[in-house]
Amino acid sequence: MKLQFTLLLLFTAWLVPAGSAHAQVSNPSGDLTTVQNEDIWAQTLKGNHFNEFWTYQFYLNNDLTVHITFSVANFGSLKSPVSGVQISVDRLNGEIYQLSREYDLDYLVQDRENLMFRNRDQRKLYFIGELPKEHRVRIHTSKDGVEYDIDLSMHNIQHGIKWDDGIYQIGEEKVGIYTHIPYASVSGYVSVDGHRQDVSGSVFMDHTFQNETTTRLIDSAYRFINHQDSRNWDILYFMDPDRGSEDLTIGHYISSRNGKKKVRGVTSITRSEKSRAFGDNIASTLTLELSDGEQITLSRTTDSEKFSVLGELGRIARAVARRFLGGEVIHYRGEGNLELEDGSVSDGYYHFMVVD
Repeated sequence: MKLQFTLLLLFTAWLVPAGSAHAQVSNPSGDLTTVQNEDIWAQTLKGNHFNEFWTYQFYLNNDLTVHITFSVANFGSLKSPVSGVQISVDRLNGEIYQLSREYDLDYLVQDRENLMFRNRDQRKLYFIGELPKEHRVRIHTSKDGVEYDIDLSMHNIQHGIKWDDGIYQIGEEKVGIYTHIPYASVSGYVSVDGHRQDVSGSVFMDHTFQNETTTRLIDSAYRFINHQDSRNWDILYFMDPDRGSEDLTIGHYISSRNGKKKVRGVTSITRSEKSRAFGDNIASTLTLELSDGEQITLSRTTDSEKFSVLGELGRIARAVARRFLGGEVIHYRGEGNLELEDGSVSDGYYHFMVVD
């Protein structure tokens, strides 16, 4: 059975490996380091299982948001290795547009000379440019009669960062997280189904990878991004890999205040409250403990988008995928805020993933 590319997004950057119900987890140690040029390329592509994601989150004028995720994945015996791209455009002409494409991995182009990552030669599905000097994302494709034409160029790009070597541990397995673009200004245009808008705003991009594909121990995972300007921003990214009672997490909270960056680990969830979003009961407020003992609170405020990749599959394929994955993985996006222990609050955007 050939599953569509949308299945790939179930294995988002938050995937964790199989292991015991209370596997040991650990964050990196040490300081923030600079991402190197070679880090932009795929770090896996070997073995029977791997998954890797380059996730762009664009926050644009007129409340428009665009999410573009490039990926590579190998699911072992489930299907052949593939590369893909998933696109979500929210609040263009008052609508949400979603598109997925996948290609055999043999078609993947990693052009180091021209600094281009392209899913397939001659297809306008790529990112290009040497960070932090310049960078561009280009999408031009169509599906079911709907044309997507997106051209977004970045400038004032802040240096990419990772915490120490960027490797996080769950049991015996490693998860890599590189933040290639903590903040950059962006301009260009977004056109879908004949509705075009010239845009400007900011963008965040991280790159995650690992050598496993199972979601059986994932409970949920969370991103929150706040962009004020190039010198003032927040990145919160953590995973709850265990359905047990300990609520231990891996991840980081990286902040920049007047250009001074600080990293702390997200070590546990100490309190969780839920509320309805799109008919589902998901986390609305999470109190988190950081590695220095501070407690911070992440809250949803406005829900904009729900995306279930299994929703695009037929009934039989969906049942097969659920058995293979150990559940259905659902993405939620919208606006939220982050409150620190000193009472200061940052407004931004949330992106949650929940295994149901």
